[in-house]
Amino acid sequence: TVLELVPSAPCKMNENKPGASQNLACVFCRKNDDCPNKYGEKKTNEKWNLTVHYYCLLMSSGIWQRGKEEEGVYGFLIEDIRKEVNRASKLKCCICKKTGASIGCVTPRCKRSYHFPCGLQRECIFQFTGNFASFCWKHRPVQIITSNNYRDSLPCTICLEYLEPVPTYSILRSPCCKNAWFHRDCLQVQAINAGVFFFRCTICNNSDIFQKEMLRMGIHIPEKDASWELEENAYQELLQHYEHCDVRRCRCKEGRDYNAPDSKWEIKRCQCCGSSGTHLACSSLRSWEQNWECLECRGILYNSEDFQKAKKHTLPNTNSVGITDCLLEESSPKLPRQSPGAQHKDLLR
Repeated sequence: TVLELVPSAPCKMNENKPGASQNLACVFCRKNDDCPNKYGEKKTNEKWNLTVHYYCLLMSSGIWQRGKEEEGVYGFLIEDIRKEVNRASKLKCCICKKTGASIGCVTPRCKRSYHFPCGLQRECIFQFTGNFASFCWKHRPVQIITSNNYRDSLPCTICLEYLEPVPTYSILRSPCCKNAWFHRDCLQVQAINAGVFFFRCTICNNSDIFQKEMLRMGIHIPEKDASWELEENAYQELLQHYEHCDVRRCRCKEGRDYNAPDSKWEIKRCQCCGSSGTHLACSSLRSWEQNWECLECRGILYNSEDFQKAKKHTLPNTNSVGITDCLLEESSPKLPRQSPGAQHKDLLR
């Protein structure tokens, strides 16, 4: 039976209806799992009652993107998807033995076909670049290590759990740092979150060589901005100044959160971390220009070897405050601290 073909047109996906497609099975793998990290985004065309996993669609051997990005499913036209489903219905998966195997190994003379989830389970390699080639478990690319002198386990440089430094399907090595090893799952999650602009070696920050090798080994690097860049108001907190007096005995009658610029009740932030503060009067500071460090930072400074050198670079007319003064007293419970980076410019006033 040949599926009825229809003219291609921009289709409306159910993006605004979370959960609407959870019980609908993908037309390729026939699974209703909604797991973007494994199978890609799950998309449903309501008009034609057609649901696909993005990776199942992307890796199918007999379909190409002939439309614009907003047409069909990311450029895959509906009529082409239906043709590919019809083609795959005649192919049996060599793993689960069911029909609908739309993906084939690209190695010449290899006749293995499989569903995308079955291929993942059997440790096939899917290359999300170029012609989007797929390799079965017999012909997949491998990482070749000329000499392996590792006797002990090494940590995955992403999750820090220890692993055996031997290249396998689940364990990958960085092409630019010989001592950098990763779990495949850790790499994939990082790639999805970082995107093509921020996905790089966790040791040396190389991106070109690193991405090329990871694509060869089947890591999908989406062409999008990093997830933390897409979050609304993600850096809003950096615009907030920390304004709270943290010394044990605050003398301000208006409270610890009171801040009156150009007065003795102006709050000065720690010049080292920027995440602790004091009223000028509460720490006997005569002016804003006078240096002040919080209890935690002062302890670190006193224990450092460079303390004497740092002391020589203090501003003129700066009165040193003794370690027994109120500014070094044990700090009281505080409000949640702001990011230290937000205070950098203010500390240089």
